[in-house]
Amino acid sequence: MRPYQEQYIENAEKIMSLSDTSGEIPADVDVFIKIHDENAAAIRRIVRENTELLRQEFFPVLDNIVSADEETIRQLEDFAAHLASGNLSLDIFLHYKIHNALISYARHWKKRGMLIRELYHTALALFYIQENMDIIEDRSYSWKMGMLFGEAASFIKVYDQIQDVETRGYIHRSMGNLALSYNIFTDGEKKLWAMRRSIEILQDPVYREKTPSLPWDTYLYKSHQERSTAMGLLRRGDTDQRLIREVMESAEYVWERQRENSRKKDTTPALRWRVIYQESQYYCGLQPLSYLLTQLEKMYMDCGREDFSQEGMYGNLFIPAVYGNYLQHYPEYKKGKRDIMCHMNRNVVDYVHRVPNNQLNDKLMWYLLTFLRGFVEYPGEMLQKHIVTRLIACRNLDAYVFSRLTAQMTRMLMGKVIEDCPRLLEGVLSCATVQDVEKRREELLQFAFDGGMLHDVGALGLCRMLLMSARSWMEEESAMFKYHVEAGVRILERCESTRPFSPIARGHHVYYDGSGGYPAEYDRAANPVQIVTDMVSIAAYASRMTEQATHHTMPIYTPGEVMEQIRQGAGHLFHPELARIWLSMEAELTAYLQCGRREAYLEAIRLIRGREEER
Repeated sequence: MRPYQEQYIENAEKIMSLSDTSGEIPADVDVFIKIHDENAAAIRRIVRENTELLRQEFFPVLDNIVSADEETIRQLEDFAAHLASGNLSLDIFLHYKIHNALISYARHWKKRGMLIRELYHTALALFYIQENMDIIEDRSYSWKMGMLFGEAASFIKVYDQIQDVETRGYIHRSMGNLALSYNIFTDGEKKLWAMRRSIEILQDPVYREKTPSLPWDTYLYKSHQERSTAMGLLRRGDTDQRLIREVMESAEYVWERQRENSRKKDTTPALRWRVIYQESQYYCGLQPLSYLLTQLEKMYMDCGREDFSQEGMYGNLFIPAVYGNYLQHYPEYKKGKRDIMCHMNRNVVDYVHRVPNNQLNDKLMWYLLTFLRGFVEYPGEMLQKHIVTRLIACRNLDAYVFSRLTAQMTRMLMGKVIEDCPRLLEGVLSCATVQDVEKRREELLQFAFDGGMLHDVGALGLCRMLLMSARSWMEEESAMFKYHVEAGVRILERCESTRPFSPIARGHHVYYDGSGGYPAEYDRAANPVQIVTDMVSIAAYASRMTEQATHHTMPIYTPGEVMEQIRQGAGHLFHPELARIWLSMEAELTAYLQCGRREAYLEAIRLIRGREEER
């Protein structure tokens, strides 16, 4: 690699280390804040350095990639490999940008083998990016992923002209991975067709004879693994007999390979395939649901609570999500499984807190959001709004502080509105008159506070992106971040304790006059608590602009500067009457911003320590 590339990698790893607040609970909050602020300042410096390195050294090369010499191309390939090595990708978007540029280079110079390889690697990078979007069922990158895998796979038509074994391997791998570009729930038939076609070719003796040195059995095994993930359709109630048969065949194939490998290595079969195999037994009518639930319980109890590998994350996060899914679909089991489900719910908080940043990857976030979206709530036990609050605290103290500051300032604003302009609250929480507003003062204050705490819950799945971004965001990343709104809505809509706050999550980034913000299709008139959403918008803005440890690429302003911005944004960004009331509270709010941050950190630490003491 070139010196700037080595420096970028070193800086990215340093940011990961500096941003890691997992593990030990801070004993002295003041010492913690001091060190934390020093680390945040260091991260800001590193982000600026990396951004400048890319601006001066990297992007000029990509902008003129066809003129690059072979040594530069090799260095870019090495750089890309380091950016996405292992389970943790240091910078998957930069990795994608490099491989996408190398496609242009290969096309220009008619390097067929390189083109096939780069089509494959670029599509695979898009797959990992797409995983961030799957939780809200957005497939923005799938079409391009499919185009790239499809183009690479299409070279099978000139298979005999390609003598390089590695290149032939990329053709087969692309054909198998084409199924990854289809969502099983929205494009199930296309995905299953792609998997059938891949398995058919992988079993064809003609291709095996042409390239005997390729790992055919491994390719076939991975194709069966992918087809067995169609179990998700069965979990949703699909009863198509062909689907059941194919999932059963693939689950059986993978399970036998898992058992065979386990016997050779004296290990235990991977949890994921044990779960899918047991589910296939149920869906094929060989075992009752009670047997499946018991097996899931046993597998969960066998998981190590200190295992932060992919296997450990699957067991500690995804098995509770699967288990909860069955209780949601078969409510007759919900009451009898209360103790085990609540035990799983409580353990998730402890587990997520202890995951170190060097294991904080997109798959863990996907598991976590899947768990939240299927959360099973029991009266008298930990409600979803409580578990979400604790998850924010245990995974990202800065995010908790941001939410806590927003919540308290929203509550303060609500109190002032009740005193000075209660008519604004008519229609909120069934308050028909000003008298109703006065009577339900405490309920309104609590609702405002909870709305502030939960408004940004969708960003929980992007905390790795927020914590460890090694440079200024690219346009694609800024667009991806906007999806945290829909992710939050989908989480909050699931349970009774959080459902009333989903409109706040959906609307808190939309401008008052509708001229900007996101999502673009937002309808103010459809929000039954729009005035509270407007309160959260102002409070979140003030919190974000003055306390931005989670947004290392954004400027920080003083409380006075933020007040002036709110004054200028009244009627455009912010509700004009609320902005007026907010500005009348300037002294009180400024005082709170000066002391509230420490109080919020203390509260977060108490939440985490309380769970540790319970254990």
